[in-house]
Amino acid sequence: MPKKLLSLSTIFLFVCLHASAQEDLWRKPGQLKANISLVGVNANYELRLLKYATLNLEAGIEMGVSYSNGSYLGEEWEFALYPVFSAEFRQYYGIARRAERNKRIDNNAGNFFSFTGGYQGSPITTTDYYSPRGTTVFTPAWGMQRSWGRHFSFEGRFGVSFVTDDGYSNSVYPSVRINFGYVIL
Repeated sequence: MPKKLLSLSTIFLFVCLHASAQEDLWRKPGQLKANISLVGVNANYELRLLKYATLNLEAGIEMGVSYSNGSYLGEEWEFALYPVFSAEFRQYYGIARRAERNKRIDNNAGNFFSFTGGYQGSPITTTDYYSPRGTTVFTPAWGMQRSWGRHFSFEGRFGVSFVTDDGYSNSVYPSVRINFGYVIL
């Protein structure tokens, strides 16, 4: 699986790098945001690497909730808070077209393809039966980021996550992320 994942990731990044060759607008060189979502809070810094490519570095705390019914543990809710760290490469596209149509492009508003690598650490606090192992996640995705006023933003991202549970198991999950953010810098 690692060789297939590496091959797919390389092809995906190649496509992302060539998605916006003809656009000539300037992107914000960097921005710091505080975000809130349904599963946690985080802070991220998005750094411009190339004209339409950015690196989004993120750290935060998220929660996990599950319900067990009929297992040897009985009926029980499980809960955990855990630290998350990720680095996401984003390739924006369609920026010139958005500007021509008088749509907002400030605060890196636009559509993008991304590839995220992240680590979800061991829980900070948990119920008795929640798994204490960390997980590594790789997610190719499509997303959009929009500005509301000068400081508020909305971000939606949809993709597929490839998850490894510290070497114990591998899984594939759909990935949906919705964030509301405040642009600090």
